[in-house]
Amino acid sequence: MAKDLKFSSLLDIYGGVLTDKQREMLELYYNEDLSLSEIAANDGISRQGVRDSIKRGEETLLDLDGKIGVVEMLEKYDKLLDEVGARCDEIIADCRSYTTTKSVIEKLERIKAVIEQTGR
Repeated sequence: MAKDLKFSSLLDIYGGVLTDKQREMLELYYNEDLSLSEIAANDGISRQGVRDSIKRGEETLLDLDGKIGVVEMLEKYDKLLDEVGARCDEIIADCRSYTTTKSVIEKLERIKAVIEQTGR
């Protein structure tokens, strides 16, 4: 079973809706990087039991995020912040090199356009 590390983020956001056992197993598997066998040995259950619990927890997290969409929203805002940061770096470079005011105004207008894309 290949680890999809997005579940670590999903667990941080929605972990409270899981059973205590599912949350514990997902935390051990994704955040502590324990194997299924290690978790099984620590909990005194079968490796298959651990896998089943993790799979049910993953399905719950995916289903909930599919309905609410927090992860997608966070990814969009991360991209937006990266874009705004890049435009700010350009403006700072322009100011340091004493370029024309027109160049700075154009970059500020691009920042404003990026912000308007968020629907605000």
